[in-house]
Amino acid sequence: MELSNPMNLRLSLITAALLPLISAPLVAHADDSDLERIVVTGDFQRESIQTLSASASLFSESEINQRGASYLDEMLGSTANVNFTSGASRGRYIQIRGVGLRSQFVDPINPSVGLVIDGINYSGLGGSSLLFDIDQVEIYRGPQGTRFGADGMAGMIQMESAQATADPSLKLQVGMGTYNSREAGLAASTGLTDDTSARVSYFRRKSDGYVDNLYLNDETQQQDEQVARFKLNSQLTEHLNTELNLHYIDINNGYDAFTLDNSRNSVADEPGQDNQQSYAIGSNNTYTGFDAFDVNLNLSAIDTELLYSFDEDWVCNDPSEPQLCAAGLHPWGYSSTDIYTRDRDDQSVNLQFNSKTGNWVAGVYYQNRDVDLEREYTWLASPFASTYETSNVAVYGQLATPIGPKTTLITGLRVEQYQGDYTDSNGFIEDTDDVMVGGKVALEYQVIDRTMIYASITRGYKAGGINSEALAKAKDEGLNLSADFFQQHTSFDPEYLWSGEFGVKGSSLDDKFTLRLAAFYMHRDNIQLKAWQVENQQFTGYVDNASSGSNYGLEIEGSYQLTEDLFLTGSAGYLNTEIDDFVTQSGLNQDGREQAQSPKYQYAFSARYNFTNELYGMIGVEGKDDYYFSDSHNSQAPSSNLVNLSFGYEADMWAVRAWARNVFDETVPTRGFEFGNDPLDGYATHTYVQLGEPRVAGVTFTLEL
Repeated sequence: MELSNPMNLRLSLITAALLPLISAPLVAHADDSDLERIVVTGDFQRESIQTLSASASLFSESEINQRGASYLDEMLGSTANVNFTSGASRGRYIQIRGVGLRSQFVDPINPSVGLVIDGINYSGLGGSSLLFDIDQVEIYRGPQGTRFGADGMAGMIQMESAQATADPSLKLQVGMGTYNSREAGLAASTGLTDDTSARVSYFRRKSDGYVDNLYLNDETQQQDEQVARFKLNSQLTEHLNTELNLHYIDINNGYDAFTLDNSRNSVADEPGQDNQQSYAIGSNNTYTGFDAFDVNLNLSAIDTELLYSFDEDWVCNDPSEPQLCAAGLHPWGYSSTDIYTRDRDDQSVNLQFNSKTGNWVAGVYYQNRDVDLEREYTWLASPFASTYETSNVAVYGQLATPIGPKTTLITGLRVEQYQGDYTDSNGFIEDTDDVMVGGKVALEYQVIDRTMIYASITRGYKAGGINSEALAKAKDEGLNLSADFFQQHTSFDPEYLWSGEFGVKGSSLDDKFTLRLAAFYMHRDNIQLKAWQVENQQFTGYVDNASSGSNYGLEIEGSYQLTEDLFLTGSAGYLNTEIDDFVTQSGLNQDGREQAQSPKYQYAFSARYNFTNELYGMIGVEGKDDYYFSDSHNSQAPSSNLVNLSFGYEADMWAVRAWARNVFDETVPTRGFEFGNDPLDGYATHTYVQLGEPRVAGVTFTLEL
């Protein structure tokens, strides 16, 4: 049969996915099945991922261990329509369905993809996503306007650490691998009284990294990361439960990622750093003593110091090393560094009322975020300093209304006021004040007991902000560039994202087969795009609003127990994106072009075979299409196809796993720029890339008592 247009193809794919679900004997199964225990909280309540009216992925602790992952970006390759960029020592900028940040330099930013760990909002602090003693990672695709507001326009990531238990338990993990990587983690849980339990964990990982600095004869992309968590759960009274979370994160990583020849051999004489030190506290309190509803009060605060720096010329300037330092010693060469020190303080309060029957939720949310920046840049006469304080207040609610024996209508609304006050050492004082509205309308239809179909319309939003670099350029009449242009771009407006989604989820009677499918169309209104102006190797970045953009595609995830010993899992994503009406300051017309970080396809498939009850082997393949690095130039990352392996022996109380990622050592860029930076060729324009993880392998031993 010939398909007449792409819409027919998309409808045929949906139909094909529905057929095995509707035709299979899908009837109710025991409540203690593995499927029923996989719960998420994306719609304000704990429910199976199979009943959530949204596209979501979930990683368990077992999946994290099998992959040998210690950081979130090492897991994202197995997720449909989720991508990331580095531009730092780790891939801490995440894009979902083509929407998300790619970097942060001078300007304050508002994240498109939020991050919550143990109920504490770490949005914009992607370096916090270390995975030791994390029970579960939940990734929600599409606008999360009702629950998460301005931080969740494109989606949300939730991480939940292991619970404190009354029964004493101990977990020890040690590992070592290529590039001189080594790690050690310890977690313990116990009951303190009949009503109070505590859990403490500590993890540290070190690695030489994947870059050799030939000039300094050192590994200058090294990793040194540690995280400590403390969790206290107490049933204070019959109706009052409180959970206290304390976090400490200390990251001291090198940053020396770019080279003139796009290799892993650097000659930078002043390599940078990518450091984070965070102290966080969260208190989650639930009172169940009222007849009609429960009350939840969540309080949190984070104090974070960030240091991000890099060698801007990527070369050395040592006359005693004329060969290594040829570019730096060239008469047209230059030498500069850029150093960003940020002090960030966050406080939030969330007061939420939940009905006893689970059919409605209402709440009030407040957050304050204060970011102080100091920039030391070679080309500045004195350090630049700025303060950006934002506060947002929101009211929200969601209602589940049965409209038939198998159909439920979900309606949600969130109204949020987002205010920002900006000052800097150039004497600029600016403010923003946006009122934004998001929400969700969804229909859930339970076809039969283990098959659900849903359709939803959601609206998300992201606040506007300040272009502080443009503010500075606007007063610099000595530039060859027009100061009038930057005067028109000192700030940018909020972006809104409308999404329509259709999904089907189901499983077979014996849980041997599960499937989740979602088809979506998203319209981005007043789309925020990052652009750059390069002049004499000096870079001015700013955020601009394009007219609109569109993103549509498919996501499929599933698993199949083919035999008693062979278990298959897979995911696939298709994504088509477009920018409407956007011309960069350099005159590049991007109207009709695909959006950055939006590969047309992504896939991941894995097979685990149990040779015995304890011994297993696992192979996985994953890949993605080529995609544009940026909206301000047309350089692309190539398509990639990677192979991962894992072998392990899992006894009752201990396990040893040997794992390898990117087995065939494929070269995979994770960030790219297009400009001239090499005086040896007259600063001709090239694409310069940061290379992602090469082939890595290791062995991990875990003891659990």
